[in-house]
Amino acid sequence: MGKPATSAKDWSNVVKGAKRELLLRAARDEFAEQGLEGATMRGIAVRAGCTTGAIYPLFESKEAIYAELLKQSLAALDAFVSEAVATARTPEAQVEAACGAFLNYYLDHRFEINLGLYAFRGLKRLGVGKPSDDELNQALWKVLERIAVPLTEVRGLKPSEVRPSVALLTSQMIGALVLQIAGRLDFLDTNAQTLLRMMLAQCFPRAKRARVRAARKSKQ
Repeated sequence: MGKPATSAKDWSNVVKGAKRELLLRAARDEFAEQGLEGATMRGIAVRAGCTTGAIYPLFESKEAIYAELLKQSLAALDAFVSEAVATARTPEAQVEAACGAFLNYYLDHRFEINLGLYAFRGLKRLGVGKPSDDELNQALWKVLERIAVPLTEVRGLKPSEVRPSVALLTSQMIGALVLQIAGRLDFLDTNAQTLLRMMLAQCFPRAKRARVRAARKSKQ
């Protein structure tokens, strides 16, 4: 028995999806070269081989395209971090796994660290509109919660108290990423992964000491 014929609506959706992905790939190149400020809908259209009029039924602005690229990036990051955390057995191991996955994802996807920082042409406070900014902040927090939840156990914190600790870890990881990508860690004979291990050792030393004491007691 043959497969049912594809309906006109299904075919239209396939074509629309293909056009959308083509525009997103073109926009990646435009943003990488021009930044969010310098990029234009015309520039994206030229790279995609279409007219600007063909873009607007799919995306209302360059900010909407940028937001979609960042949304996809954060979803992929969350899946990567989630998979790493799933194999960790203790809260401390979960924090380490989440941070390590966060760092390694961006080291393997360097375009996306710039995308997340809106930093293609220097660090400026930019946005893509309040609704999109709020949605993207929520998507980022979904990733960071995979650090925050086990960190509350490791540090003995309340959920309402953990955000500054997560912010500190995140800012340190971003700093290490930026320095490594810029080649500024080479002359210091270190790398982002080494710095992360040092950060984590400082983050929960009391938990490690408690484990050591417990292990010693069990041997007595």
